[in-house]
Amino acid sequence: MKLSLAWIFDHIDADWKKQDINQIFSKFNTTTAEIEGFHKLKYDLQNFFIGKVVEHSDGKTKFLVPELKKEIELARRQDETDGMFAHIANPIFMIKKVDSSFYWANLVDFGMEKDGLLPAFDVKEQDLSGNWRNKFESEDIILEIDNKSITHRPDMWGHAGFAREIAMMMDLPFKEQSEFLKDIPVQCFDGKSRATQTNPITIENNSPESCKRFTGLYFKSIENRPSNIFIASRLLKIGQRPINGIIDLTNYIAQELAQPVHAYDTEKITDKKVIIRPAKNGEKIELLDGNSIELTNQDMVIADNKNAMCLAGVRGGMSSSISHSTTSIFFESATFDAGAVRRSALRHKTRTDSSARFEKTLDPNQTIQATQRFLKLLDECEIKAEYATETISVGHPVTENVIELSHDFLEKRSGINLKESDVTTPLVKLGFTVSVKKTPASILYDIKIPTYRGSKDIKIKEDILEEVVRCYGLNKIPLELPVFIRKPYDIRPQTRLRTIKDYLSSGAKMSEQQNYVFFDEDFLTEINLNESYTVKVVNPVSQNNFRLVSSLIPGLLKNIKTNNVHHDKLAFFEFARVWKLEKDKALEYKSLAGVFFEKFGAIDFYKYKQHIIDLFLTLGVNVKKLEWQKIDKPEKDWYREYQTANILYDGKKIGVAGNADPVFLSKLKIHEQNSAFIFEIDGDWLLNPEIKVKRYSAFSRFQETYFDLSILVPLTLTTKFVEDKLEKVNALVKKVELIDFFEKAEWIDARSQTFRIWLEHFDKTLEKEDIDNTMQQAIKTVESFGAKLRS
Repeated sequence: MKLSLAWIFDHIDADWKKQDINQIFSKFNTTTAEIEGFHKLKYDLQNFFIGKVVEHSDGKTKFLVPELKKEIELARRQDETDGMFAHIANPIFMIKKVDSSFYWANLVDFGMEKDGLLPAFDVKEQDLSGNWRNKFESEDIILEIDNKSITHRPDMWGHAGFAREIAMMMDLPFKEQSEFLKDIPVQCFDGKSRATQTNPITIENNSPESCKRFTGLYFKSIENRPSNIFIASRLLKIGQRPINGIIDLTNYIAQELAQPVHAYDTEKITDKKVIIRPAKNGEKIELLDGNSIELTNQDMVIADNKNAMCLAGVRGGMSSSISHSTTSIFFESATFDAGAVRRSALRHKTRTDSSARFEKTLDPNQTIQATQRFLKLLDECEIKAEYATETISVGHPVTENVIELSHDFLEKRSGINLKESDVTTPLVKLGFTVSVKKTPASILYDIKIPTYRGSKDIKIKEDILEEVVRCYGLNKIPLELPVFIRKPYDIRPQTRLRTIKDYLSSGAKMSEQQNYVFFDEDFLTEINLNESYTVKVVNPVSQNNFRLVSSLIPGLLKNIKTNNVHHDKLAFFEFARVWKLEKDKALEYKSLAGVFFEKFGAIDFYKYKQHIIDLFLTLGVNVKKLEWQKIDKPEKDWYREYQTANILYDGKKIGVAGNADPVFLSKLKIHEQNSAFIFEIDGDWLLNPEIKVKRYSAFSRFQETYFDLSILVPLTLTTKFVEDKLEKVNALVKKVELIDFFEKAEWIDARSQTFRIWLEHFDKTLEKEDIDNTMQQAIKTVESFGAKLRS
């Protein structure tokens, strides 16, 4: 955004040419917002002349330049019309002289990026000899403002708001705004106004939520004069194209007061009714930029009794626009909902200076100030007008909010020893009303917030604190490193997480994945997976991401589908959060999930089961307390029946693991023979397991020994069951390990298992008799539960 320093100092009782621009630049950047840069501007007007059209024919125009005392023949302009030449004594145009050749002066000559001819100027006959240059503001300093740094300050999207800030920081007197306004009575209505003797226009607000206040002033007649040369010069400096006398003033007000306004041709308003309403689906409007758009019922329009005349807050329409023949106007100044304007501007790709300001939540009270400023400018530009005796407002003014706080609050939150004047002086200069109450214990402030600050950025005590501190000067606060008190804490969860990831990456040869916290709904639909009891977010990121994951497996399966093209075997794991809905309450858990995938061939359940056991061993978990409990009907669709197990620790379920269901895998559409092993383990338990502290236990001084026992075990018995029985054979048995197993087709209901039984005695060396007796007892034990010694 560009701002004129000369224009800013219209509102400050000081000479802008005597100010130190570098000091303003520095203070503003450290106090208020970011001025990206500035540059001095000075137009050389000596090669520009003003004359008037005296004759035109056959594509040529004769142009009289009194200053040069001659007529010049120029190519006829496209905007020359019979109506324009009806006032041949008044319309005048600027031209430029270069090497004795003349051409119509254009916008590029005055530093604008877009090309185009300058409009007609309103200049008196006696000024054509060169005095017009005294009215053209040709010298200035232009500030380049970073728009992002003032999105929270709707009052600073105009020159007057900037003037207030600069006056405060430079300790300069800020002029009373009444100097710039012409007073006019205001008549307020609820919902709908009524016509009066001086105002035939009625206003009806059918969208009070989207338009909090709509004010209008009827002009029975108004001089439709060309652009005022002073107003046009200011608009040119900040990159705005002058058009004509009335429209230039509306643009001038928007740039000065940050209040966009609009003027309608009264004769084009059907039935003299102005209606604020939602647009109709499919309703069309041609905007002032020439684009025709199709509206939806999410858009808001200003309409007459027949058609939409304006896309509210964004851009006016051609149907009610001012032309060279306009003699009567309806002046609009309103406040529109920031969100509604932003969505309409984005929906129709029509972001304008107007929408950029309405998107910041403007002050409803400044709609009246904008109307009064328009009347003042008409007088200053000597534009004659006859208008209604009062401004009509559908909607009432807002009141100023009051925030109460103490001096102690400001000092404790800021860490600064503040004087009373450090609080009151800057706030008063910024337009706040401050009342001070002193008690023996503290100083209390009642601060009335001006509506141009209370509409958006000043709502709570902390906002006042921010104002006080920034005006005090952040650079005055001494630099001090913060003090962090480090207290001992349990780092085992972090170290265990590192251990888990290290083992799975190096030991199990798996690749870690990091997926979104939301389900990919398109992928779930693709594999026909319906996850229930999920947590939905109120404001979703997109239509495809509106549920938080209740399991990490779908994300890993998507990773498998994405990456299988280049690999026949894949192994992925992820440690992340999951969310589950339990009794209408969203609960968050940590989870470890993994998938071992083979494109060709079958998965060996026991091979990948061992990886999980090894992970537990690495974490120091007592695997003897683990139990793999077979599941006949798994809860999740991706597990295979009878080949899935719940993982129990001390009888508590801590996870699920098993082979993938081939029918489910086929939905991935990878290969007919693919297979997978899937596991999910409670992440919170892994990081904070119920493990007893390890303590030293004495070991025997005498050498331990072992013998192997190969037996045929019924398929109905688990390995853990057999190990538990063998460990209880007698006191000499130290531990039992499964070292081998296999199955044969002829063994219908049994499998071969070989166990290594370790023996130890604390008081003597074991003799052959002790070993033989233990072996015999072990044989009897296995025979007792239906197993038998393999020959």
